[in-house]
This record gives sequence, structure tokens and C-alpha cells, in this order.
Amino acid sequence: MKEQKNRQLNAHYFFFRGALHALVFSFIFYSCGERELEVPPEAGHVPVDCGFPTLAIMPSQINVDRSVSGNFIADIFIMDDVMSTQLYGGAKAVINYNPNKLELLQVINGDFADWTQPLFFVDDTTEGRIEILAAFVGGETGAVGSQAILVASLEFRALGAMNDTLTFERVNIDSCEVEATTCELLDPDDNMLDITSFFDGVVSAQDGVPDEE
Repeated sequence: MKEQKNRQLNAHYFFFRGALHALVFSFIFYSCGERELEVPPEAGHVPVDCGFPTLAIMPSQINVDRSVSGNFIADIFIMDDVMSTQLYGGAKAVINYNPNKLELLQVINGDFADWTQPLFFVDDTTEGRIEILAAFVGGETGAVGSQAILVASLEFRALGAMNDTLTFERVNIDSCEVEATTCELLDPDDNMLDITSFFDGVVSAQDGVPDEE
């Protein structure tokens, strides 16, 4: 096992090297497992199931009633097969949104915050883009893939009646094949793991529903 100091250096190197160049992944695509996303039938947004592991925004359809409150929470999860024994040591999630429609209020650390030495970093200096690094740097076995792993929670305010999509930063060849992405997953030994699919989140905000006569 690596020494704790080396683990920390490796984790920093792994995450911040994504800022230097776009990572190009070759993915093996498969469809397996029994986990399903909770998509309401009226949502009109059905994610394409390309297999696991998945980076997902939940709920996948977010309806905001601005007459009550324009604020809402969107959660970023790592999702894997319910029988998976894969261990996860961290994630880098990069989310794009329209800053003319949504205001980012805060980013809250998720399940990796429970580890002994969590690493959490948020860069929102580029308008409409959030880069989140969440991991632990030593002394833990990792988060088990059979359980949905919360990477972070995003709190937004809808700036008006509108529709927008919270999108993981990537270049798609088709609905299931990704040519490049700035998002990353790694195991507890800092080895990179393939991301097989991405589930974005759709936001719909309204100024209230008029009373029926």
C-alpha cells in the first residue's frame, strides 16, 4: 500500500492534470445490472441506459415552482450495478449550465466527506461551469459501487421562468459513445476508471400554476 503522503500527491496530480488537457477515453460499452434511475413518467426526459458506472444528476427532471421558492438542489451521484464490488476513491465532475437562467448558490460535499482525510475542491470561476473534485487521500478502503455514492449537492436559484439542462462536460459521438470528457472516476489506488454513461439533469422553472376557476 502506498504511503499516505504519496497517496495525497498522486490524488492532487490526478485531479489537476485534467485542467491541462482534455482526456480522451476509449470506453467498453455494455448493458448490465438492475439499478434504474427514478425518472417520473411525466418528465419527458428519459436518460439512455448505456451501462455502468454512471455519473448521474438526480433527480433527472427538476421542476421548480418560483411562486414558492426559486431554489432547488441537484445531486451528483456515482451509480454502479447493485451487485458491483468496485471500490471508488474519488471523482471529478464538471457541470455546465446557463448562467443567464440559473444562479449557483453553493456546492456541498457528499459521501467522501465522511472519510478520515477528505479532499474537496470547487472551481466556479468560469461562468456557467462548475468543476468539482471529491476524494479521500488515505486510510480508507473506498466507497462500494453497489451503493449510490453522492459526490456533491448543488444548490441553484432559478432566475426566471425557463428551461435549462445541467450537463456533464463531454463530447458525444452518439447517445452512448463519448469521445472525450473532463470528468473522471478513480479507485482508492488512484487508478482511473471508465465512465460508461452520463445522465444529465433537466430543470424546468415556472412562476406558479394559476388557480382553476
